[in-house]
Amino acid sequence: MVTITEQDRTPLTIGEGIAFITHYPDSLRKNNCFSLVGSRCGDRRVPALWISKGAPKLGWCWAGNPHTWLGSASCAGRAG
Repeated sequence: MVTITEQDRTPLTIGEGIAFITHYPDSLRKNNCFSLVGSRCGDRRVPALWISKGAPKLGWCWAGNPHTWLGSASCAGRAG
């Protein structure tokens, strides 16, 4: 979150992440997946989208666990 906010960006939500991969399905690949920090509910769980057994998965990871394949999706702005 620190890096995202320092770059004047905001994290994506679950809905935005699903919409993004619907329009850009090739952006979600094995070893290139992303968390959706904008939908955290106040505990250590962070929603994420990843590939498992060749299919996209929506679930969560623990905040602070190092995953080299998992980034945090963000955007510079939203269109109304």
